[in-house]
Amino acid sequence: MPLVPATRPPVSVGKLHRTIAEALDTGGGDVAPETLMDLFMALANAHDTDVNSPLNMGYYCIDVDGASLVALEETERRGANIAVEKQHPAAVAFELHSIGIILRAFGIDPLRGHGHYTSGGTEANLTAMVVALGDRISHRNRKLPKSAWDPDLATDAEGNPEPFDYVRHGTVPLKVRPTVYVSPQTHVSVVKNAQTLIGAASVRTVGTDRQLGMDARALERAIIADRASGRCAPFMVVGTVGATGTGIIDGLRKIAAVARRHGLWFHVDAPWGGIAAFSPALKKRCLDGIELADSITFDPHKTLVPLGAGGTGMFVTRHRSAVERSFNVSGKPVETYDYGYMSLQGSRAANGLRVLAHLVQPRRLAARIEREAALGDMLRKRLRASGWTITTTTPLPVVTATHVAIREGRVSAEAIVRRLAREGVLAKVETPRPGEPPSIRLGIISRRTGRADVEAVVAMLNAAVA
Repeated sequence: MPLVPATRPPVSVGKLHRTIAEALDTGGGDVAPETLMDLFMALANAHDTDVNSPLNMGYYCIDVDGASLVALEETERRGANIAVEKQHPAAVAFELHSIGIILRAFGIDPLRGHGHYTSGGTEANLTAMVVALGDRISHRNRKLPKSAWDPDLATDAEGNPEPFDYVRHGTVPLKVRPTVYVSPQTHVSVVKNAQTLIGAASVRTVGTDRQLGMDARALERAIIADRASGRCAPFMVVGTVGATGTGIIDGLRKIAAVARRHGLWFHVDAPWGGIAAFSPALKKRCLDGIELADSITFDPHKTLVPLGAGGTGMFVTRHRSAVERSFNVSGKPVETYDYGYMSLQGSRAANGLRVLAHLVQPRRLAARIEREAALGDMLRKRLRASGWTITTTTPLPVVTATHVAIREGRVSAEAIVRRLAREGVLAKVETPRPGEPPSIRLGIISRRTGRADVEAVVAMLNAAVA
């Protein structure tokens, strides 16, 4: 059976934009919708990566499936606004049901916790930081001394003094810097979000262990030193399950213990790796301690449904009251499904139906997850047998590998990835550890990927270093 390529010949966005602008010039009159759609399909087919290809092993975006497409079409046709519960109660109820299943998969009680869909992992991580600030940068937190803020600036609109609270007063009264702890494997969105909220100088990067997981002892030393300096207010630590570049998994239990001792909010970024929650076998290997997290980022559009309109990321937490404190501006108590007052968002389309299309088949979903993990193990085994060195360790189907030909400079990792692209395989270059040779990163991302595809890719890699 011929391989279905994932890649297309490279082309600049600028060149495509000029082509589009010329073809859709409305100076001479209206352009027919059919012309617009024909042009889009022609250019997308010619130049965009095919995420449905089994050879898409580099771009974390799951392939399209019929059930999700039908659900997306149905929800788009109805145009339900999830932030307007009274107008769309059925859509909201489906949303709520899908979220409840995901909360329970992560060990969160839906009666006490909360979850909502987001545009993607960056928004979910931003939500986590907002909620953590509101929960921990406050007079309610005994770890935050009264000397940490200026009482003359913690006032109401008339200048009357109030107990300091980030939700109420922001960072203006603070005399210390709110501090969040990450590792080199943490997704860059955390730094981006810190820049937006509290400044990039508030991010502390702690070291890793030999397996590239966050070093819990280094984390604790950093927290103690920062708090002792009198200049910092440690409030949040971000763990990772399935780092984008390497697939590594942090030791969640150890990090959670440090966070608990020092009063920090523990957030776990698991946009791709969180899918392990739906496989009993893989959950034990990947998510030990996830039930100790205060909040989690999970992206169904990476593992369950195609990206669709607006994306399908997710923020979940075991602390519903903290979410309401951060976002509820209604002036009255709200339900967890009042998403307009329980999230950063206002208007938002429904996502629950298309996610449910897979959650209602838990046995089939678990079997798929375990099959993909087995393909990842197969890929590692075949590469080792061919003389490649596996450079990171993870139970997830993300494989990073290097070769003596790369270490000796006979061929570059970049050249190998370009060669794979010409043969239809989308792969990435990663350097897991500074100073070490780069690796080729391959993931089992498409549900269409099978054993024959893995064997073919290994043969291509071996040919590239021969």
